[in-house]
Amino acid sequence: TMLDALLPAATALEQALAAGVTAKDAARTAADAAAAGAQATADMVASAGRASYVPEAVLRSNPDPGATAVAKWLSAVADAVV
Repeated sequence: TMLDALLPAATALEQALAAGVTAKDAARTAADAAAAGAQATADMVASAGRASYVPEAVLRSNPDPGATAVAKWLSAVADAVV
């Protein structure tokens, strides 16, 4: 789900800001964590949501679309932070 990308991004952002890094670096760290979280969904079996109605063979090795979207949004935000 989207949370698979949002939760690691939020944690990474909090830790980066607490460590005193710049806003730009903190945003990039959060975006990277979101991308890793999204990629981690590729090996998960859907048990809820729309993906649970799709045959597992069709989804195998594909990251969750919602998590991937979050990772892309956060990457765009990180690119825009100056």
